[in-house]
Amino acid sequence: SFALTLIRGSPQRAILGPVRLARRPASHPPDQRQDSAVTYVALCVVSAIAVKKRFCL
Repeated sequence: SFALTLIRGSPQRAILGPVRLARRPASHPPDQRQDSAVTYVALCVVSAIAVKKRFCL
């Protein structure tokens, strides 16, 4: 139920969060940080699609 409320709440906020973190300057190399943020966003999108398919079908 926690995942459902997370996805139903606001998907835009869940996606914009890591994007803002990626754009924010960091102490370690920006490439590494951006890669991790992109991976995180991809995981969020894939999991959201998987949940949508599971509940729609």
